[in-house]
Amino acid sequence: MGDAMQAATAATTPAITREKPIIVAAAFPASGHTLGLIQFSAHLVKKGFQVLFIGSGDFKSSIEHAGATFIEHSWKFSDRPEVLEAHDKITDPAGQLIFAMKHLFLDSTPQAFNLMNSTLESVRENYGPSREVVILHEIMYQGVVPYYLGAPLPKGYSRLPKVINFCPTLNIATDYAVPPFGPGLPYDPTPENLALWKSIHDQMHATARVVLCDHANPIYKSLGCTQQMTTWLWDELMRRFDVTLLASSASTDYPRSTPNPKVRYIGGLPLKPVSPDFKYPEWWSTITENAALEEGKKKVVFVTQGTAMLDYTELLIPSIKALSERDDLIVIATLGCRDEPVPQDVVPVPGHIKVIDYLPYDAMLPYTDVFVSNAGYGGFMHGVMNGVPMVLAGTAADKAEVCARAEWSGVAVNLRTARPSIEAIREALDKVLTEPAYKTRAAELKEENEAMDSLGTLEEIVWEMVVR
Repeated sequence: MGDAMQAATAATTPAITREKPIIVAAAFPASGHTLGLIQFSAHLVKKGFQVLFIGSGDFKSSIEHAGATFIEHSWKFSDRPEVLEAHDKITDPAGQLIFAMKHLFLDSTPQAFNLMNSTLESVRENYGPSREVVILHEIMYQGVVPYYLGAPLPKGYSRLPKVINFCPTLNIATDYAVPPFGPGLPYDPTPENLALWKSIHDQMHATARVVLCDHANPIYKSLGCTQQMTTWLWDELMRRFDVTLLASSASTDYPRSTPNPKVRYIGGLPLKPVSPDFKYPEWWSTITENAALEEGKKKVVFVTQGTAMLDYTELLIPSIKALSERDDLIVIATLGCRDEPVPQDVVPVPGHIKVIDYLPYDAMLPYTDVFVSNAGYGGFMHGVMNGVPMVLAGTAADKAEVCARAEWSGVAVNLRTARPSIEAIREALDKVLTEPAYKTRAAELKEENEAMDSLGTLEEIVWEMVVR
């Protein structure tokens, strides 16, 4: 039996003895698109892979700290204030989405494509014609799709390297068995709702597909593409590549009638150790001493407005006011931005509430009983990986969908608005604090995602790409 097992193992792992491929990682230059790819890259570097990383200069130090070679992608939101201003004037969420897809993402295609082209050519120049390459591609990086539409390959390549596509949010692919992505409709697959969802899907695609394709195809043509994009952009981005990875478990997504075999759930990214350079606040002992108590331990509530959409009047200030008299709790509120002053609306801050400019999620969440968040996907998965039940409030971008799925999976209360009332926050917190099912489900999802070993699975998939 032992000899047979050894033989079987050797037969299935010949790739590990091969020369490791060069990894070309590329992310759209924004935080939520970059951080997961940095974590992937750091793991691969530790395993002996060489990683070239195309990313924003804002993350240069983090990318280099991960051991990757940094290549700057200089496309920035901040360089286009007129575009951001026009975006913010659009009040319709669907209109905002289409505008962003056109002018914040698709318009970055030429620069992203040229960067990818030059990087791949440099690999050939530096490592020779036989060295294998795998592209680790964040889904909104726009520099690889043109190759699939007939754009000329880089010099030195007879075929495009295999592409591992990473989607740092929910599964955005169309499926008539789930609600259309965007408004956060609850999952209730009655015959009536299924018919409604199909109608909305078809209507959205009929309008948005044409608008986006009309905008994208001249860009693709200018890059030498011989084919046009004709499908809904999100479906294009989910299906085109060799494999698409979702850093979560299927339990956080709705059941699908037509699952894409190219889409793989690999589990949430593991917790990152807190930087040794991080200076804990002077009150931190309040947290650690409370955690050590066997009796009289207070429940801890952690509140964040996220790190991107920092309008504290939406959630953070109402949450502080909702808990201002709950001195039976310890409440920690982070402003999500270093050196940000405490909002005057909550001054003076009650003694049981601490407001801090910046606090790493993975420093605070292990001590937290309820996580109150504006439903950014990254924050949601931090909650999952720490086993913490949540109260979520958000509607912009993918936030309404995060809220809906978190509620459906049993790990959160969905407040169904970005601006919940003080009373709604109080009721939601009481519900999560007093109903054990939320904590139980959070612990289940944590265990499930940890067991999937996302980083180990990524490495296995890299080797799958090489031996194909």
